[in-house]
Amino acid sequence: MTATLDTRRRDRRRGRTAVVTVAVLSVAIVLYAVPAYLVPDVDSRVGIREDVPFHLPFLVVHAATAGIALLVGPFQFFGSIRARHPKVHRTLGRIYLLAGVLPGSLSGIVVAFLTTAGPIPMTTFVVLDVFWFWSALLAYRAVRAGDYARHREWMLRNFAATFAAVNLRVYLGLFIAAQLPLLDGHYGGDFEALFDVAYTAAVVSSIVLNVAFMEIYLRRKRTRGTLEATG
Repeated sequence: MTATLDTRRRDRRRGRTAVVTVAVLSVAIVLYAVPAYLVPDVDSRVGIREDVPFHLPFLVVHAATAGIALLVGPFQFFGSIRARHPKVHRTLGRIYLLAGVLPGSLSGIVVAFLTTAGPIPMTTFVVLDVFWFWSALLAYRAVRAGDYARHREWMLRNFAATFAAVNLRVYLGLFIAAQLPLLDGHYGGDFEALFDVAYTAAVVSSIVLNVAFMEIYLRRKRTRGTLEATG
């Protein structure tokens, strides 16, 4: 019994540390990345389809609403807020879904189809945005049905998709750094070609690894709960 309590305490401490870390990284990425999409010369920083007039407006909407989701999302997982301030938790949830994920995913689908990054990032972003919307819908339906355990699982999956925006920047830097020794030889000094490869790898990795990690986490948590219940 004591061992079980100690394990639960360790799990709670690790959980709090993880949530705080995710919150700090989310806020940092929003402050670093989102303003670049909201300034007048955004088209000089991001690949914009000049033949599609609505590309830039949709990109700005996507960046702003995804930023809201990143800012609000981590606070949904603070146990103290859920337990002591349920009204705050519900309000943050509505902001996250209605002002963040819903417009972010729908505008993201449009932006994904218009991306200048190539077919692999385009396909990956479309899949991400569809999953982002779909998982939010399932989380909402679960909480409306009073199935809070299922709601929490789908919200975790949903935020794993949200957090891909953070990991994308991290992986991009890592993939660029890893390829720099190949710049002169393999890429013939063409940094743009190196960047394109790094960006594609970062897009795919950030999404696939995030969703896979969360699924593994949820399965292990369910298995542990089953073992504790039967033990």
